Amino acid sequence: MTTALCGTIGGVDTPGTTNNLRKEARSRAPQRRFVLFTARMRHRLRYVGAAIASIAAVGAVIGGLTGYWNAWKVVTTEILYESRGLGKYATSRPDLVPRLSMIVLPFANLNNDPEQDYFADGITTDLTTDLGQIPGALVIGRGTAFTYKNKQADPKTLGNELGIRWAVLGAVQRSGDRIRVNVSLTDLSTGRDFWSDRFEGDRSNLPDLQNQIVVRLARSLSVELIQAESRRGQSERSSNPDATDLAMRGWAKRYEQPLSEGPVRQALELFDQALRVDPDNTDAMIGKSWCLAILVISQWSVSVDEDLRLASDLIGKALAKRPSSALAHVVKGEVLRFGHPETAIAEYDAALEFDPNYPPANFYKGSALILTGRSREALTPLHIALRVSPKDPLAAGMHFTLCHAHLHLREYANAIEECRRSINLNKEYWYAYPDLIVAYEATGQPRQAKLAVAELYQLRPEFTVERYQQLGFEFSSNPKFRKELMKILVDGMRKAGVREQ
Repeated sequence: MTTALCGTIGGVDTPGTTNNLRKEARSRAPQRRFVLFTARMRHRLRYVGAAIASIAAVGAVIGGLTGYWNAWKVVTTEILYESRGLGKYATSRPDLVPRLSMIVLPFANLNNDPEQDYFADGITTDLTTDLGQIPGALVIGRGTAFTYKNKQADPKTLGNELGIRWAVLGAVQRSGDRIRVNVSLTDLSTGRDFWSDRFEGDRSNLPDLQNQIVVRLARSLSVELIQAESRRGQSERSSNPDATDLAMRGWAKRYEQPLSEGPVRQALELFDQALRVDPDNTDAMIGKSWCLAILVISQWSVSVDEDLRLASDLIGKALAKRPSSALAHVVKGEVLRFGHPETAIAEYDAALEFDPNYPPANFYKGSALILTGRSREALTPLHIALRVSPKDPLAAGMHFTLCHAHLHLREYANAIEECRRSINLNKEYWYAYPDLIVAYEATGQPRQAKLAVAELYQLRPEFTVERYQQLGFEFSSNPKFRKELMKILVDGMRKAGVREQ
């Protein structure tokens, strides 16, 4: 497999194709700047419904399809669905109720504290906006949601009235200088909670705390909703699934924990099925491209050149359809990270322009910074990713990458701590073991190093120092990264007794 890896770099299989990708990126720069401009304007004006509607109208005229789509998503969440016209379908035609349809009910203030009331309302408003960015989501606007403030609503009645499937409920409670936020996701068809969580923070900086809670909630809820709708789809339409059902099932498999080859290949097959039903399904394109990149990066691919070529084609088509998708930019970065980490960083930065706290973008940017010899810089985005989403489906990889950064900085104690956390979350994540071996050896713990070597061989019987070095060189040609790889990792594994060939 090492021979196959040498034949391709960063998601493309020839230097000519690499140049084409770079030319394509330059040609799309004006479009990206315009999309970023409209996204920022939308963010700043999200509390003014009439102004947003005006922007939508102007965007449709001067912005082309890209600007129109961004504005249209805001209009649909904040204005058009203020009416309750869809409610009639909830009873008569439940199959027409949008899958990812929901309302964020005003968070309850459990203390008699006006300041806390504003805080609870702010979480409700911001979460409504953030969840509206999920592709295919229908989120009832803030105006309608606040008509239910301080009222008891029967779940089934609420679902029928609004024509939606889900409700997000929450409560804010202060205890001394601490604020606790409880939240749940309720299936309106049954009235049962599908998911719940609790967040705590210091009230000394309420705006920062509100932002952290909203970002964590939006990330968690987006994953949980996909998992929930995937299960619902299997039970409701298992005999004749459509492309959307299949794509959701694919994403549910993609986020299945712990990450391993089996679920990734199952997700890939579901995305393939979705594209056979609907070749233009953008979610399936993004998902398939990401799965192919994972297979290559994790050394599970049996056809590296072909997988990277196909992944590059798919994500290019997806971005043409959805240029403001943070996830699509992240996936393009993942296709490029194998061999072109410098170029990949630009894609992660593009994702962060659209969603400044997006955990996958911060996570993979940290990985790419290590590959470009900037391990100290990598610590910040990695810490942001884990602070924003500590229970993320990607958390095992986040902790490993922190371990990897500390190892490149020769901060061995920190490296051991983070690699152990990674392994505790996913024992099959083999990348953590070479780093752990080296860190144990460097800190005079030969027994622990030998145990880690044995665990690595159980997962990767074919592992050798030579193969690891070649893989590292294929990831990056950066001189500083390669020097650190040889002096710290390769030499460290040799000292620990890892097989040379």
